[in-house]
Order: sequence, then C-alpha cells, then structure tokens
Amino acid sequence: MNTQWLTCYRVNPNAKVRLICFPYAGGSASVFHSWLKWLPNWVELHAVQLPGRAERIMEPHIKNMREYTLGIKAELIALTDKPYLFFGHSMGALAAFETLVMMDEMRLPLPRHCMFSAALAPDRSRRMRPISDLPDVAFIDELKKLNGTPEKVFDTPGLMEFCLPYIRADFSVVEQFKTAFLGQLPVSSTVIYGTSDKMSKHDMQEWQSFFTQNIRLVACEGDHFFIHNEKNIKIVLKDLLVAASPAELNLRTEA
Repeated sequence: MNTQWLTCYRVNPNAKVRLICFPYAGGSASVFHSWLKWLPNWVELHAVQLPGRAERIMEPHIKNMREYTLGIKAELIALTDKPYLFFGHSMGALAAFETLVMMDEMRLPLPRHCMFSAALAPDRSRRMRPISDLPDVAFIDELKKLNGTPEKVFDTPGLMEFCLPYIRADFSVVEQFKTAFLGQLPVSSTVIYGTSDKMSKHDMQEWQSFFTQNIRLVACEGDHFFIHNEKNIKIVLKDLLVAASPAELNLRTEA
C-alpha cells in the first residue's frame, strides 16, 4: 500500500525549483499531471495525494486540516533543500496556507512564492453552504452545479459510488475550516480567481491581511474550476515561474 502524500510523476534530480501542488476537494494528484507538458526542465512537479483515493484508496480519509498538514510534513520538509513554490486550488489553497503557517512556525525554509486559487481568505467562516451531509442524490446534484467533477464520473455505473466517500470527506474538511493563525507571513504571493465564480475581487483582497508583502490579484475567465482551461493553466504557470526568479538561480527560461 502506497502511503506517500506527495506524488512526483517525473523525477528530475537536476531541477532547480520544485512546484508543490495542492488539489481541490474531491481531486487527486492526477489533476496536475497534464501540467508537466508546460513546465520547463528546471522545475520538478510534486502533487499532494490524499488518503482515500487512487493508490491510497484503502486508507482512512482525513477528518480536518490539521491531519492534512501533519500528514505531508515529513515528505515536504525533505523537499526544502531546493527553492520551491506552492500552488493550491480551492480546498488546496487553504491546505497550502495552513502548510505555509506550519513551515513558518517550525522556522523552515519558506516557499519562494505561493499562489492561492479560488478560495476565500483563511479566516472566513461560512465559506460555503454545507453539503457534505446531504443524501447521495442531493449531494450529487450539488457537485454537478459546481462543474468540477468530470461527466464520466456521473455517467459510469459504480464510479460515483466509489468516489463519494472521499469527496464528502474533503467537503467536510472545507466546511469546518477556519484558520487559527493571526499573524502575517513574509512570503510573496498571488491570489487568483475566476471571473464567473461567486468570489469577488473584494473578497480576494482579504488575503492581504495575512502577508507582509503586497499580494498580487489575478482574474481568469471562467467559473470556480477555471484551472481546467488550458489558457488559464498557462497563466497560472507563467505567474509562478516568473515568481521563481530563475535569473537569480542562474537559469535560462524558455521564451
């Protein structure tokens, strides 16, 4: 049984920077597999694989964000010998933030840059209407409205039943989450959101209170799952790679 929290689809010992990605609720590490084709060879991609899905299907689901951050801690610390970046979408943005807080409290090397995508600020309560306890039919209807689950999951007999437990578990973690952190973090960061999402530019500006440096706000065309669009993936990666400061690392970026 694989108990690894961080998946690396293409190991690159010569990489100068590592990109650590945190998936949305119900997502898995495979969400980021396609990103490999747009990453330069000086970046090594790692993605969080939570228990209860994919090759970790036999493991119990996490119950809260604390279990999440403690789970990835040891593997993440081992990756901080090189400069690294964080990207998290929705639930992943909150997980990336709490992981950042943990790293700061442990006085470990912090990311060169963080991107928080499609999530309200960490101190927001009631960030979403609770749906994790709904009956199956009602819960599935809500998932369809969010437009983030592939149609084949709904249409394939047995697949939705297979996926429901870990999707519910993830939504429960998000529904109960509110950060206990009251300070500010000395990290460069971007906050990105979809223009058709329910979150406004004003909402996203609330992230600023958690950082000593001015955050960068970026709007992408699309709904809550705008990162499923190739154009938007390229916008995300461009922002992250520029923030990686390859010139400082004596690297040559691709045009």
